[in-house]
Amino acid sequence: MIQRLLLGGCAVVVAGLVSLPVQAQQAPQAPTSKPAPAAQSVTPAETRQFANAVKQVLVISQESETQATQAIRSEGLTEQRFDEIFRSQRDPQQKPSKPVESTEKQKYDRVLAKLVQLSKDNDAKVETAVKKEGLDIPRFNQIFQVVRANPQLRQQVQQLIQQK
Repeated sequence: MIQRLLLGGCAVVVAGLVSLPVQAQQAPQAPTSKPAPAAQSVTPAETRQFANAVKQVLVISQESETQATQAIRSEGLTEQRFDEIFRSQRDPQQKPSKPVESTEKQKYDRVLAKLVQLSKDNDAKVETAVKKEGLDIPRFNQIFQVVRANPQLRQQVQQLIQQK
């Protein structure tokens, strides 16, 4: 939950990237008749650039998750309680385990402001990391779509990610 909030615009990308190891270990899915929505051709150089960018994105994601946990705890909340309040704010039908007191709501609001800023900083870091590897965000996203749709390429990217 916190990670989704933090990663903002790149949440889908990071969630997909984090799950690459799991997907690579699962049985391959039956190919669909529909081609990947992005350009089908990914060069070996782009594959390396993509894998290197993913490595950096994963590090950024881990760092931001640690910072988010610290932000929550610095206000005297637990991650579980923050999550409960967050869910109840998004969906009033999801009641927290106990009512939210006004002081707790203030703490929650301060944490949320910190997490929003952290998300903005994170997005900038991700963009910088992708560009540093010689890709732009649209091409990175296209490659990501191809990787998701192509089990062989996904496995190749996973192997590159695991290399030092």
